Amino acid sequence: MITGIILAGGQASRMGGQDKGLLTLRGIPLYQHVLTRLKPQVDRVYINANRNQAVYQESGCTVFSDLPNGFSGPLAGILSGFVALTTKSRESFLCL
Repeated sequence: MITGIILAGGQASRMGGQDKGLLTLRGIPLYQHVLTRLKPQVDRVYINANRNQAVYQESGCTVFSDLPNGFSGPLAGILSGFVALTTKSRESFLCL
């Protein structure tokens, strides 16, 4: 099984604090553009988000925050993705 993980947990400090994943391109949030292209390639998709989680959950994906809590950078999102995977067997995963 291959799991895709979308990393959307950053502070967006260079974007004035706006949640980059929720910025729109052609009227569609950026994370939805990624999700649309990723879904056909993987068995399931998780989203790493540290805020606006309810919005990301509307996609039907499993949403998780960084462990430890906070904005610890993209490596924390990848580590938290390992923890969030629900199967005990080793899976392949792809982070975007």
